[in-house]
Amino acid sequence: MRHVASFWPALILAVLAAAIAAPPAVAADEPPAAPELVENALDGVPPDEARMESYSHGRYVLRLVDFLWGVALLSVIVFSGFSGYLQRVVEKATLRPNLKVALYVVLFTLISFAGTFPLSVYRGYVREKAYGFANQTFPAWLGDQGKELALGVVIQALFFTVLYLAIRRLGRRWWVAGAALAIAFLVLLLAVGPVFIAPLFNKFEPLKDAALRGDILAMAHAQGIPADEVYQVDASRQSEHNNAYVAGLLGTQRIVLYDTLLRKFSPREIKVVMGHEMGHHVLNHIWKFVAFLSIVILVGFVLVDRLSRRILVRRPALGIAALSEPASLPLLLLVLSVYMFVTGPAAATFSRTMEHRADIFGIEATRDPVAAASAFIKFGRLDLGEYHVHPWIEALLFDHPSLGSRIRFAQDYARRHGTAAAEADPM
Repeated sequence: MRHVASFWPALILAVLAAAIAAPPAVAADEPPAAPELVENALDGVPPDEARMESYSHGRYVLRLVDFLWGVALLSVIVFSGFSGYLQRVVEKATLRPNLKVALYVVLFTLISFAGTFPLSVYRGYVREKAYGFANQTFPAWLGDQGKELALGVVIQALFFTVLYLAIRRLGRRWWVAGAALAIAFLVLLLAVGPVFIAPLFNKFEPLKDAALRGDILAMAHAQGIPADEVYQVDASRQSEHNNAYVAGLLGTQRIVLYDTLLRKFSPREIKVVMGHEMGHHVLNHIWKFVAFLSIVILVGFVLVDRLSRRILVRRPALGIAALSEPASLPLLLLVLSVYMFVTGPAAATFSRTMEHRADIFGIEATRDPVAAASAFIKFGRLDLGEYHVHPWIEALLFDHPSLGSRIRFAQDYARRHGTAAAEADPM
């Protein structure tokens, strides 16, 4: 406990230092230079810089720390008997099954948030500020965290109330309905996220660059995407990271560009990035990944049921009377967390395969491998993603091919097929 007690003052001092740090000076009257392609983008993969390695390696470590921290927190809640105690507290307020589950989930979500908050502050704010990415003040960052917490409380209360209703009604067959419910919620969130959730955190507006907007829509229509608008989002309100995406399902699809990407990438690079994102839509990658996850979820729920029941039989002192009681929730999540961690490399491999196919689609749609190689080099330099990744790290952790792999593919494509777009539209 001495280590925990000493952690909080250090964390608070780090947060205060990051929050009051002066922003970098910007020239008042000098307009920003127009972004250009990286010079010699086809001349091999650049070496990694020290900051790229430091930032990337820290992220790998934090992935493991996140998992271990979460497992430790859930283990303490379950095996200390705290979960059973929390249910007894809830039962003093109500004995109605559905309301009991909802109230338990609300309290459990708040406790979990508090338990992971120190790590969240370090990972999401202190570290991002130290590397020059975070643009928010600490109060503004906390405001976004509060919104996420409120959404999590509502969504999880609804989901787990229905899930525990299925457990009570179906007994040992609950995992069939549970898996179906999880898949349905996944699809629902993918559908409503771009329209109802994302705007709670950022402002979306039609792309202001009319020429770029026309080029992107023309490319979308040529690929059979029925888009009538391209959006830009003020992602720089939170961070300097760069991204673009085509998101949504069931008629809610949106083409979105980060304002940071618009500011730092050339039109040719942006079109290649958007071609990649359009490839996900045309190649039905979202639905394919939903299908893959459906199998993972179904198997996971079977294992969760079997292992959780076995633990409850062997450990009656935990104070969890049955799987149908809300006190079993941390145990279910503990088993599921370990299962998802073990199956993570398979999911990452499946995702990398789709991302590579989207890279091919984007280059072929634009006929511009030079811009593709340039964009991948810029992502490394600007977002501090290392180019040269150990094969085991890539296999275990990466849901995209490494930047080095993507740069080499674009360069090989240019050698095999030429650089027609670059010759037709010189910078």
